Amino acid sequence: MTLTHYRDYDQFKEIAIKILARKPAMHQLALGVLERGDEPLLMAIAEEGEARLVILQTIEEQAILAGEPLSREGMRKLSRMLDLNGYVGEHAVVEPIIEPYSKYELHMDQGIYALTAVIPPQPVDHEFRLIDTEAVEQAIQFGWAFIEETDVLPLTVRSRLQNEQSIRRHVEDGTLYGLFDGPRLVAMTSVGRPTKFGVTVSYVYTPPGQRGKGLASFLVAAVSEEMLKKGFPLVSLYTDWKNPTSNKIYQAIGYELIGRSSQYRKKERYR
Repeated sequence: MTLTHYRDYDQFKEIAIKILARKPAMHQLALGVLERGDEPLLMAIAEEGEARLVILQTIEEQAILAGEPLSREGMRKLSRMLDLNGYVGEHAVVEPIIEPYSKYELHMDQGIYALTAVIPPQPVDHEFRLIDTEAVEQAIQFGWAFIEETDVLPLTVRSRLQNEQSIRRHVEDGTLYGLFDGPRLVAMTSVGRPTKFGVTVSYVYTPPGQRGKGLASFLVAAVSEEMLKKGFPLVSLYTDWKNPTSNKIYQAIGYELIGRSSQYRKKERYR
């Protein structure tokens, strides 16, 4: 197994996209981050035989691993060489780092879904529209509740700031959608990481008191239809693999399971 580090972003992006474009629906996360142009902390390609694996790190918490799976020994060697705080990627790619006495533990197990045509859900008696500046404070609260519930980020002051910045950026970009009961926000979702291959739905959140009414199904279906009308060939999303309800409702509106994504983090004593 060989590991090549890159300093030139454009050179790395060109090589990485060629690898990831072989399975674009599966690799929307990495493709979207590459397209967004975040300043990388790490850019590298691991090679083992015919397999090539893209390593892209833009945040301290983890690196994205995407591409073709290495052997179990190759993957374990790679994780020891990099020694990062965490990894996220297709289950078959990242699972081998959980060897006996590994520094890492499973943090999140998700299903990866893709949609090319919406199956209309039952209508709901709420207004579907973009979230604007008048509702941004409600959206920030929803975003933080989403983070608390999913544990997608550590519950720190820094994460609160990241959430607020992300929500305000989505509002400015016109990529944050909601269902409204008058002026009151009752469900929220965003779209992001657009590429020529597709776009990703995330930040799906409904407060506990509004659940069980079909709001998430209707909102995600409406947003997905909007994205298809804009010309994206597919819409993808990630679900909690252990939550059968969320997996079921998205399949009911046309999403098809295409794989699994796992996120591993260093155990506390090794950080």
